[in-house]
Amino acid sequence: MVKEKQFYKSILTIGLPIALQNLIVMSINFADTVMLSRAGSNDELVSAADLANKPFFLLIITLFGLTGGGVALASQYWGKGDVKSIRIITAMVLRLGFAISFTAGTTVLLFPAQIMRVFTANEGIIGSGVEYLNIVGWSYYIIGFTIVLTMMQRSVELVRIALCADIAALVVNIFLNWVLIFGRLGFPALGIRGAALGTLIARSVCFIIVCVYVFVTDKRLAFRLKHLFLSDKPLFRSLSKYGFPVLFNECVWALAITVQAMIMGRIDYVAGDSVAANAACNAIFQLFMVVMWGAANAALVIVGKAIGEGEEQKARRYADTLFRIGILTGAAICIVIISGRDLFLSIFGLSPETAALAKELLIFVGFMSFFASIATMAIIGIFRGGGDTRFCLMIVIICIWGVSIPLAALFAFVFRFPVPIVYLGMKLDEVIKTVICSIRIKGGKWLRNLTN
Repeated sequence: MVKEKQFYKSILTIGLPIALQNLIVMSINFADTVMLSRAGSNDELVSAADLANKPFFLLIITLFGLTGGGVALASQYWGKGDVKSIRIITAMVLRLGFAISFTAGTTVLLFPAQIMRVFTANEGIIGSGVEYLNIVGWSYYIIGFTIVLTMMQRSVELVRIALCADIAALVVNIFLNWVLIFGRLGFPALGIRGAALGTLIARSVCFIIVCVYVFVTDKRLAFRLKHLFLSDKPLFRSLSKYGFPVLFNECVWALAITVQAMIMGRIDYVAGDSVAANAACNAIFQLFMVVMWGAANAALVIVGKAIGEGEEQKARRYADTLFRIGILTGAAICIVIISGRDLFLSIFGLSPETAALAKELLIFVGFMSFFASIATMAIIGIFRGGGDTRFCLMIVIICIWGVSIPLAALFAFVFRFPVPIVYLGMKLDEVIKTVICSIRIKGGKWLRNLTN
């Protein structure tokens, strides 16, 4: 373990605000799930909102992948003190991010019913999901700017503005959910449409705060509107070579999660709503995993900066310590989820059958969170920071699409196993990735200097 105080200070300084930011972002979805579970007489609204948010999940993961590649490249230029190159990278990523979010928003608004039918055949859920998408789909147009600008700030170790913007969004979303879902303060009870409207306004508030800070206030990166059209062919080639594998990585992973949701949405042989149970468990899982995502993003910047400074041995020592931190954090998350599952599920207003299914499912969620924590630290933090992005793509394709998706489909539709066993098949890739990543880190082939 590294004994340098500055190393751990850097993890806390960078990772803690990112973890808090992720916690707040997840809390917005968590609040929607909890409030909708108490707004209907059954689990239909929870299922509808969960499935209607799958396109948004696919979009933000794609944007995370696009921007993650930019951050991996920019963090090494930050180690060299080359802010000008970071501005150019930011401009190129921003334009690509807007194009992606514009395409996604237009698709969702034009074809909401067709999108819902991809995930379920239940007409009640489809109808509610269409109502949700018709409103929340407008937020897709601005989310590209918000995510790219906040994530690129991480490459120069600026993380507070994203945290402040998301706190504001969370407060606005919870208040508007309370008012619009249940009909408080003289407003009509809009149910799922109220949740969608609250989310749209909250994301708009976040967008405005981030844009004002980045384009007007920030002095470190000093990215202004005039920089939006900056470009550089050598930097674009580097971004394509090392950044696009991160984009494809996240797209492949997000598509896999989407297919898993489709599998869950078509399980009809159990008591309770498997979609609602899975939505509640995923909300709990994500709330705890924010710690790991914050630490992994801090690791990306720390490792990338060390390599950019030419300190490769230091980067290797950092990687060894970070991997151990992933193991310890994963063990803690696993214990807390399993031991506290009754308390966590009591927050939701699920039907007795769905709550019983979710309680059983959370045991498997807890165990898989241990391996997911280790794999997250290795792939997002160490390998991306080290420039080993192609390996990250390869391992995701092999483990998820070669193992997990086929197993989940087989367990659900051929053997008709219980839902927790189907979930185990879906997440078995985390175990395989953990083993492969540990071997890769010891071998040392993950370290690549992208700025040479």
